[in-house]
Amino acid sequence: MIATSINNEYRLRMAGVALVIAAMGAWFVYDGAVGYPAKNKDHERLAEKLRELREAGGLPTAAEWLKENTNGVSRVDALANETGAKVPSSAMNAIKDTRAKIEQIHQKEPDAAKAAKMAGDMEAALAEKMLKPPYSKGDLTEQFGFAAFAFLFAAFLLGILARRALTRITADETGITRNNERFNYADLTFADWSKWHEKHIVRRSFGDRALTLDGWFYNGVDDIVALLLAARKDFTMPEPPAAKE
Repeated sequence: MIATSINNEYRLRMAGVALVIAAMGAWFVYDGAVGYPAKNKDHERLAEKLRELREAGGLPTAAEWLKENTNGVSRVDALANETGAKVPSSAMNAIKDTRAKIEQIHQKEPDAAKAAKMAGDMEAALAEKMLKPPYSKGDLTEQFGFAAFAFLFAAFLLGILARRALTRITADETGITRNNERFNYADLTFADWSKWHEKHIVRRSFGDRALTLDGWFYNGVDDIVALLLAARKDFTMPEPPAAKE
């Protein structure tokens, strides 16, 4: 009797992929529970200073934020150094984009009053952007959603691996048994060899039942195929396709 066993390379690859995906899920949980809240708390020190500046006379413009002192440090970086809080990359990008867009407005808009109004609106939007924490409640919830999906997908892959590992296929001179289901060679009505030479997969039909043997999932498939061909000589394996020059 011949019995198949799950292919170790396949098992390791599937388990490895599941482990990587689960690790991604753990990272999402960390971001949602620890990483993002910590960055929001860090940003609060910066936001407190920004509120003080606004109450004292208004926040600097985008151009003023990026203006460097004699030491080559921009005003926004100096504020970060003073508060000990890193300016979020999204806020830095917003400052740079706002400055560039305002410069374009003043260059292209002939109506000075209209240009000033547009620039003022953009500066106000920038101020709100800088005051907001880098991560909203929705961002935190999203991380937990990503984590749940990752864990479910990892579990799905492990489930497939477990099901295939628990599938026992044996063969003797009269037929094949998959767990408790018997497929007698005498009942074989069709064999699909189209994927055998390329992917080592053969699909057989036994009346209204089908059995697929996949050499990537299981060791011992070649021996089972040899038993089948010996028992049913009317089902010959086609020759492999000619190699392309």
